[in-house]
Amino acid sequence: MERLYSLVDVARLLQVSPLTVRRWVLEGKIEALHPAGTRLYRIPESSLRAFVGDEWWERIIQQRGDRIQRQRGNPRRQGRQHRQRGNSQWQGKQYRRQQG
Repeated sequence: MERLYSLVDVARLLQVSPLTVRRWVLEGKIEALHPAGTRLYRIPESSLRAFVGDEWWERIIQQRGDRIQRQRGNPRRQGRQHRQRGNSQWQGKQYRRQQG
């Protein structure tokens, strides 16, 4: 199965803004999948290869391919999930607010 990239992943690989990648998709320069009812775009690897060329694609993956895996996830969002899971200190503050 072919690998699919998000707009943010492609932006990191090509070192451009995600808005630039979205514009390229809307202009038809890069082919992308757009599931109905969502705002998400998924860009197949073959479309990226066609856009930048095979030789450049290999260079980009060698130089920056690991960057995608390292930067996944939002640390701020992980913090909120941690508080919701049951950090006793956070629950204590909520309890005190309800009592006061």
